[in-house]
Amino acid sequence: MLSNDEFRVRQVVPGSRNRNLAANRYQVDLSSPEALEQLHASIAGSQGNTVGAIVNLLGLAEPFTRPGPGDNGAALRLAQWVLNVLKEFEGDLRESAERGGGWALNFTSLDGKFGLAGRGPLPVAQAATIGMFKTINKEWPEVWVKNVDLDPEMDPQVLFSQVAEEIQCSDGLVEVGLSQNARWKIELVDDPPTTDKMSPLTLDSDSVVLVTGGAYGVTAEATKQLAREARPRLILVGRSPLPAVEPAETRNLADAAALRKYLIEQMRCQDAAATPVKIERAVQRILKDRAIRANIAEMEKAGSQVEYHSVNVRDAGQFGALIDDIYQRCGRLDGVIHGAGVIEDSLIGNKTPESFARVFSTKVDGAVVLANKLRGESLKFLVFFSSVSGRFGNTGQIDYSAANDYLNKLAAHLDQQWPGRVVAINWGPWDGGMISDELRRLYAAKGIHLIPREEGTRFLLSELKLGNSGKPEVLAACGVRAIAAAGDSGLGTRGSGLGVRDSEIDRHPPAPSPESRAPSPQPNNISQPKSRV
Repeated sequence: MLSNDEFRVRQVVPGSRNRNLAANRYQVDLSSPEALEQLHASIAGSQGNTVGAIVNLLGLAEPFTRPGPGDNGAALRLAQWVLNVLKEFEGDLRESAERGGGWALNFTSLDGKFGLAGRGPLPVAQAATIGMFKTINKEWPEVWVKNVDLDPEMDPQVLFSQVAEEIQCSDGLVEVGLSQNARWKIELVDDPPTTDKMSPLTLDSDSVVLVTGGAYGVTAEATKQLAREARPRLILVGRSPLPAVEPAETRNLADAAALRKYLIEQMRCQDAAATPVKIERAVQRILKDRAIRANIAEMEKAGSQVEYHSVNVRDAGQFGALIDDIYQRCGRLDGVIHGAGVIEDSLIGNKTPESFARVFSTKVDGAVVLANKLRGESLKFLVFFSSVSGRFGNTGQIDYSAANDYLNKLAAHLDQQWPGRVVAINWGPWDGGMISDELRRLYAAKGIHLIPREEGTRFLLSELKLGNSGKPEVLAACGVRAIAAAGDSGLGTRGSGLGVRDSEIDRHPPAPSPESRAPSPQPNNISQPKSRV
């Protein structure tokens, strides 16, 4: 431990209870907000010390360094620990930023290039923290944020000197990789899926494709296009029960306004409390059920045999049993699209552990089950529907950013293990799906264009035809420059890497490139806060 009159370093390690292990070294139950509040009070002391920097090294310890996706709880446990720490010390970090503090550093040990080196299994459980810190960069613009990915094979002496130098470097990069002989940054490389790179889609009516979230929203649009193109047997998984035939009294009410008026009158007649929330929930349920029925009917009309299963993909036992049953009944599983997801946006300070777990686990737990249950040697493709929030971070979406960055790194890990196409598509916003009218107006004001449904579905099919391209993480959006500029992402927008054609989808796999180290900042830029943890 280092200490002087200017600042003090406090080391915090996770444990089942709070206790002092040594001078400036604490064991804390990081899953408990109350325990972190006690730690905060202890650090503040009678002098009112503030925490001016947080350095997250949790991902560098067991069990988070194990190769592969880890158990179902590892990634969530790490992410929630980090969330609890950020919530407790947000005020300190943001206030101390005015005095030269306000540092938030996150360390991972994927491969020194954020999983893009392509040289071996990855400890994927660490990955969610990268998306979380990119979201901090958006929500707390005054705080200095950096993700540093370390090559675990580096010589320790080289590692220590490079990390020490990196901590003093303020060149604006939010993602920096360190390997034995180089410092790396991530750039987006324009790489459209041209026809000369494609092969025919090897699916037919005997093929079996599993789709989570495939009966509703943008995933359903993609699945309908797949049915039109290849007519495979489709096995759809959704949270909602398969809707029954709609009652005759609402069947001819074509839009939300008509349904809303009818339901208000019905509740008044029944002397029921017709609250706006209750009415709106009923309207949206009817509209969603209609969409599910219509989507399945379109898939069947295109020639696909369709099964629908109401399964919670967060339930490893239930979802895993379904996959086992598919192999037993069908004898094969040719492709998988994991499109399930929910959003519950709120700022970091307001995010509850329960909400974080719902958003995070819907994507991550289902993906872990797929990684553990699928027979990769015979799988033609596995597509994760990720999001630009994983690549750039996004205000109000620390949970969604975390989940999608996890999918990105899991795709990179599996791509090295399986012969088929494994890809996480970081979609920009579609014209449909989970886009509200308010968000649509916000995007328009920032010059962010929505992906037309027809373009999005065509893009997905093109991506499947690329085969194992060695590019497991792809960004697809209309107006990438505007998305990257919607907050300081630390990614450059120069050169051909971010050429934008507003009427088309741009495809940009991230790629590591060597980065010369900027001059160390001047002393007035690195004045030390009173206390650092």
